[in-house]
Amino acid sequence: MYEYIGKHKLFRARYLYVGALLASVMLYIDGLLPLGVAGGEPYVVLVLFSLFSRDRRFILAAAVTGSVLTVVGYFVKPPGAVFWMVLVNRLLSLVVIWVTAFLCLLQSRSAAKLLEAHAELEGRVRERTAELNSANDLLRKEGAYIQLYNDIVVSANESQAVEGAMRYGLERVCKESGWPVGHIYFSGKNGHLVPSSIWYFEDPMRFETFRRVTESTPLASGEGLPGRVMSSGKPAWIIDVTQDANFPRAKVAENIGVRAGFAFPILIGTEIVGVMEFFSSASVEPDPRFLRIMANIGAQLGRVIERKRAGDEREYSREQLRRLYHRLELVREEERTRIAREVHDELGQVLTTIKLELSLLDKRIDSEANSGLRERTGLMLNLVDTTIQTIKKISSDLRPPILDVLGLSEAIEWQGQEFQKRTGTRFEFASFPGEINLDPGRSTTLFRIFQETLTNVARHAGASELYVSLTDRDDIVILEIRDNGIGITPSQISDPRSLGILGMRERALVWGGQVDIVGEEDRGTAVTIKIRH
Repeated sequence: MYEYIGKHKLFRARYLYVGALLASVMLYIDGLLPLGVAGGEPYVVLVLFSLFSRDRRFILAAAVTGSVLTVVGYFVKPPGAVFWMVLVNRLLSLVVIWVTAFLCLLQSRSAAKLLEAHAELEGRVRERTAELNSANDLLRKEGAYIQLYNDIVVSANESQAVEGAMRYGLERVCKESGWPVGHIYFSGKNGHLVPSSIWYFEDPMRFETFRRVTESTPLASGEGLPGRVMSSGKPAWIIDVTQDANFPRAKVAENIGVRAGFAFPILIGTEIVGVMEFFSSASVEPDPRFLRIMANIGAQLGRVIERKRAGDEREYSREQLRRLYHRLELVREEERTRIAREVHDELGQVLTTIKLELSLLDKRIDSEANSGLRERTGLMLNLVDTTIQTIKKISSDLRPPILDVLGLSEAIEWQGQEFQKRTGTRFEFASFPGEINLDPGRSTTLFRIFQETLTNVARHAGASELYVSLTDRDDIVILEIRDNGIGITPSQISDPRSLGILGMRERALVWGGQVDIVGEEDRGTAVTIKIRH
């Protein structure tokens, strides 16, 4: 500004010097010629020269100076010219000077208006440029907000862990806003907010005091920044937490290292399940657009917690069903044992008594006189023997006594030999050389899974050989069954209609075990059951 004024003054001074020089030269020439300098017309040059100054005052001053010099030139010219001719020329010169001055004034005014219009246009251009720059900045900011929202939405949809999704959200928001601290309060019992250990720090050591104070400060609804969000259900902003009456953490320590803060709710529908808060080291005015984006982000992050809840409820339901299944299996085994005992003891005793009576009756019948009757009693004795064997088989199928008397290894070997007799499939069994001590529940589970596997081999495998091994490694009992049949396919293993496989796995899961099934086309199937002691 001052530099411009100085240059303008210098320009005026130079103009005055040049104008004075021109006037002096013309007056000197005017004094040498009888008619003056062509009757005074050259004084118009002063007016034309003043036009370069772009100052109306200089133009008027030049016109006045030219007029005065025209009159003065009349008196200083040498004698010898015709009086009336000199007078007319001088008058014409005055007219030309003022007409030229008038035209110069019009041109100066037009130039001034043109400059004013140009300046106004430049001002509008600058204003419009500023508006465009502001709009571009706003668009860039909105684009960054949208990208932030999209990134967090993708993370929330893909993440299965609540903590991982929350940490990512804190980091992205902090980096986008340029704020160095982010933290989460979760909703606890009785509407209180409980501080979590999920943080984002740009410089952890710098904010150690604030972290320690926060993690020891639960908040009620309406208390502090998170409490306000909990109470209203909307984002909140504090310009300076150290000057805010409702920010308890600022009163705990003399310097907590933060100033501005904003927070927004994490929502599942209308339920507030947490509050995400962020802090800056300086006082910052609220940004409504940013808060609106944060409100939408809170709803997206709530989906992660919602999925976690649904997963927990689903797992709880599965666990309840698994316990119910386990209870039903126990009841079923108890009922099988009871029925097997009653069938073996009571029905077996009755049939044995009938057999004894029939034997006595058979001996008392005269074979010669009652050959037909002797034949009938013989048939009845055979029928009773067959029935007794059937009862033994039914009793053994319901609950093999060998499982309770001799243990799991002997029961598996006996069942395998029975399977070989019934199907013709060659059976080989290898057992851990030491004694395998399992409680009755786990022994029964392994035996029943083995029986189900034999059923599947008989129905679907078309195998000619069956290899079974029972080992105990690192307190884990491993039962492996391999056949040389057609092999099970992956689709059959994962088929939800394969109730036999599903039942085998559920039986093992009751004890924290697992069932692995691997099949290879035309090379058989391997079933591995693992149950910890």
